[in-house]
Amino acid sequence: MNALGGLADEVWRAVRPVDRYQRLLWWCGTAMVASGAVHGVVAVVDFAPWWGPVSWRKPVVFGVSFGLMAWAVVWILRQLPARWWVRTGAGLVVFSSVGEAVLITAQRWRGTASHFNQATDTDAEIWSLIGNLVLLLVLGVVVLLVAALVRFDGGAASRVAVLVGLVAVLAAGAVGQKMAAIGEKAFDDTGHVPYEVLFGPAGSAKLAHAVGLHGLQLLALLAILCESGRLGRRAAGAVTGAAALGYAAALAAITVTAYDGRAPLHPTPAMAVLLCAGVLIVAAAGGVAVARRRLDLPRRPQEDHVP
Repeated sequence: MNALGGLADEVWRAVRPVDRYQRLLWWCGTAMVASGAVHGVVAVVDFAPWWGPVSWRKPVVFGVSFGLMAWAVVWILRQLPARWWVRTGAGLVVFSSVGEAVLITAQRWRGTASHFNQATDTDAEIWSLIGNLVLLLVLGVVVLLVAALVRFDGGAASRVAVLVGLVAVLAAGAVGQKMAAIGEKAFDDTGHVPYEVLFGPAGSAKLAHAVGLHGLQLLALLAILCESGRLGRRAAGAVTGAAALGYAAALAAITVTAYDGRAPLHPTPAMAVLLCAGVLIVAAAGGVAVARRRLDLPRRPQEDHVP
């Protein structure tokens, strides 16, 4: 428990907002995570199907996902120069996330699909607005990526996590764009929102999209672990860099498998090897970071007693 408490303290010290603007973004993220949690309770009470175009899954997943994204943006913002254009980029990411989460949640409460839905003028307007908000989010991510490339005040591990994580978000956006095109075509052809968007016969577009979106949080957590333990600055950067390579390999394998039209559990042998190697590398890097941090924990008083 002490180890978990120490880790939570380190993460909080790394992500906590330090000025009014960061606090605003942080509270936006907190509100979205809370909304996701509340709708999780609603889903349990309602006994409605979890999957499908109209489900409580969407307010839950999008609320939590966008909330975590907002917290990650605050962490990034703390390590970038205090420039108006940098803050604007961060604001675009968070406020477009809030807008999208609100629209998706509102559509579920209306009892209709949020994505690809053009059944009525209202549904079409909401779907169009969601698409425009996604464009603003991508623009904000690009601004943060440029800022991190120009000047980054954090450690090497954090910089690797930020750069690779933001590029992965952009890759997820490209996957999402293809998903939107497929979903809209399906609606035009049938007049109904598709139950699930697949690439080819069985390619999981949803999985590839999700893995790309959340690499930033995964690598950020690992960077915080590395930089708060006994690893030196250079070693922390090397461990996080290895994890970033592993994550990139896993993301590539999942994405290629999806675009090939294959189910996640049926990749080609080459993609299976790439995926396993990537996961093992990330796990090994996480193990090193945790082990080195545990060595840094203060010893209990009885361990200092010499009989």
